[in-house]
Amino acid sequence: MAGSESDTGTLRTLVAQPLGAAAFAPFGDVLQVPDGAGLPINAGSAQRHDQPPPDITGDGGTPCLTVFRTHGPAHAAPWTLHTLERHTLGSQTFVPLGDATCLVVVAPTLPDGRPDTATLQAFLVGPGQGVTLHRGTWHHPLLTLGAADVLVLERRGARVDCELTALPAGTFVSSTVHSS
Repeated sequence: MAGSESDTGTLRTLVAQPLGAAAFAPFGDVLQVPDGAGLPINAGSAQRHDQPPPDITGDGGTPCLTVFRTHGPAHAAPWTLHTLERHTLGSQTFVPLGDATCLVVVAPTLPDGRPDTATLQAFLVGPGQGVTLHRGTWHHPLLTLGAADVLVLERRGARVDCELTALPAGTFVSSTVHSS
């Protein structure tokens, strides 16, 4: 994570880092076609590349596949972050469609269940990539760079599965990618 704090200790700007499986592993799985050949299918006209399975059937949940259409930010970066959410009964998968790009902001969970907002991280999810957030991962609601359609696979169930918490004032994120 790249970030800075002002003299007051409240102003903090996160800089997005490239999405990589190792850096993102504490929060979820990176979905993309790996290097190398997959399993030949359809009489050899395609390659199958299996991805980690989502965890969406907790507490009697069923898969819910949707497309979220976003409008993108109303102004240039950096953007103010206000809220984190988590889903304790199932994972969430986000796959930008077309040439869309998402910005995923995540935080580890402290032993008492709250997010560790001091160690927020931001990742750029570009074309050809997606992410599955592990069950219970604290994350900012969906952010896209510009208007976009994003395929979302999540749990649907009788029990609502969305816990929200406010972020400290003065938390911002930039779409500028920091090379790690």
